[in-house]
Amino acid sequence: MKRPNVGEQRVKRLKPSALVQRFAALVAESAGDKPILDVACGSGRNANVFFGLGCDVICIDKDLNGFRSVEPIIDHAPLRSATPHLCLRRVDLMSDPWPFGANSIGGILNVHFLLPALFPFFEKSLKSKGYLLLETVSGCGGNYVQLPKAGEIRSAFEKAFDLEFYKERKVGPEKCDAVTVQLLAKRRTIPA
Repeated sequence: MKRPNVGEQRVKRLKPSALVQRFAALVAESAGDKPILDVACGSGRNANVFFGLGCDVICIDKDLNGFRSVEPIIDHAPLRSATPHLCLRRVDLMSDPWPFGANSIGGILNVHFLLPALFPFFEKSLKSKGYLLLETVSGCGGNYVQLPKAGEIRSAFEKAFDLEFYKERKVGPEKCDAVTVQLLAKRRTIPA
């Protein structure tokens, strides 16, 4: 069996989440003239989809070195032609203040980084009728210990969002109440 070379492995790391690919056009269209926010962007693999759709994208993460390390292999990708739409911001999501104001973001991606303390900020910063796309890490190995309990994510968002797609899958040991979650939620109209 052929082993992938280093370049192939790096390109594979750029492959966006299937959930992002599925709903990107909808998220981009609803964003209007406001930017898409990629929370804990990592390598930028999900942001790349939105560059290809012509969106302005703000990528935030504690460490942006992973994002920069993929730059040499993206000459063929839409990212290269859309660089003017990119804003990288170093933000420690565990300790820094939330840097975005009310109604300032057109769409939010939160893939493979779950910090429920951020949920009220997502609600505040996302514009009316903008989308939140959230996906937890998978339940592989011991990851289940960092996953939410059944219904926890649903109840965190259902007051201010319409859940257009919501999927939970139980993971971990039998007695554990851990689930993986995939969510597409539309921000309800914000009263004036």
